[in-house]
Amino acid sequence: MVWSILGHAPVLAALDHALASACPSHAWLFSGPEGVGKRATALEFAAALNCTAQGTQEARRSGDGGLPSNILKPCGECRPCRATLAGQHPDVEIVEPGGLCDEPDHRDHSESRDLRICQIRRLTRVLYRAPYYEGGRHVAIVDGADTLHVEAANAFLKTLEEPPAESVIVLLVEREERLPDTVLSRCQRLPFRPVDRDVIASALQDRGAEAVQAEAIAGAAAGRLGWALRALEDPSMMTERSEMLDQALRLAHSGRFDRFAWAKQAEARGADARERYQRELQVWEDWWRDVLLASSGTLEGAINSDRAASLAEEGRLYAKADVVRFLRRLMETREYLYANVDAQLALENLTLDLPSPAGRSR
Repeated sequence: MVWSILGHAPVLAALDHALASACPSHAWLFSGPEGVGKRATALEFAAALNCTAQGTQEARRSGDGGLPSNILKPCGECRPCRATLAGQHPDVEIVEPGGLCDEPDHRDHSESRDLRICQIRRLTRVLYRAPYYEGGRHVAIVDGADTLHVEAANAFLKTLEEPPAESVIVLLVEREERLPDTVLSRCQRLPFRPVDRDVIASALQDRGAEAVQAEAIAGAAAGRLGWALRALEDPSMMTERSEMLDQALRLAHSGRFDRFAWAKQAEARGADARERYQRELQVWEDWWRDVLLASSGTLEGAINSDRAASLAEEGRLYAKADVVRFLRRLMETREYLYANVDAQLALENLTLDLPSPAGRSR
């Protein structure tokens, strides 16, 4: 199998180096947008750490830096590899918001959007158990680690600094600045950059997409291969995104009443409102970055290049400084939604800061 990950050559090179070492770093931090490939890479890394093909474990223990590169990667065929990639390896623990803990009075946190301290305590206990497979490693993949509250992060520090022997922890985050410096300093950090659009389009065509469909999805994916593959399987993702773009354009030219009506929908959407608006504000962020490009006289690198005519027209309407200011407010509002600020209020305030088209007052 070797690596099946597309793109991310610097990340894979760093992991190759770690796998060739007798003592790979015990704590890693993979950072990048949702859907860019962090979790898939973490699973393959975990598979490689426990792969038993061709005497891999013994070879790694010897620290022989001259090993062929294919020996250092997951074979995809041995029992530990297959179990890991299927999410069923007993020594590979995946922790994410909404997961279980083993506290007697609260085991289910399915509604939680954050990692809780009880989940971290459970993970610590799991890591200190003997591995199920002799000679294997415990691997903990902590998805959404940037949702750790201060108390949970502090409870994790000792485990990150001095984990049990033969264990590796991988933190997956979208925004590493949300984590305390005390956590960041204990991890080997690997940033995941957007995957080239051509690579994504080719991968989609390999999975049966028509060329036009592949190009459309690859453009919308903004470098997130995982998002693109899900969109290929679920056409509603592209439909939703198109509706969100239409909404962004409509509200930019609407009055306060329509803008507040849009924000008020957060109240009606209930438990899914924050996740829905996080997706929508990400689409808005992509759109307004493209408007900023257009205002500079270019659409090279634009995510929404399929709407070139509209972008060119919008780019002539707004002052660059106003667009930059609004992009900052967009990012701040996404942080407010993560922090459980009242969604409707945050969104109403955001719409008040929408840039005004030239010749129009707010």
